[in-house]
Parts: sequence; C-alpha cells; structure tokens
Amino acid sequence: MHTVLDEIVFGGQVLETSSTEVIKAVEDISKLEAASNAISLVPKSVSGWRGR
Repeated sequence: MHTVLDEIVFGGQVLETSSTEVIKAVEDISKLEAASNAISLVPKSVSGWRGR
C-alpha cells in the first residue's frame, strides 16, 4: 500500500494519476526487490572469497 501511495504522491503533490503507470512502477519495484533478495542469498563461503 505504501509503495503505491509513494508512486502517486510525493511531498504532498500528486505525481501520477494513471493507474496503469502506477501499477507498472510498482511491478518494476517488486522486480528490483526480488533481484536484491536473490543477490543476498549468496552463501557466506562464496561472498567471503576475496580472490587472492
């Protein structure tokens, strides 16, 4: 709900009124969050490798 409101209103001003554009932006944010979560799932043994 907050993500949707953030796409519509910013600083008390309406930024977007098109529901299609708002839904597209929210879907894009969801994809980025999913990608971010996938990156953090790298095992510590791999993420600790420094390539010496």
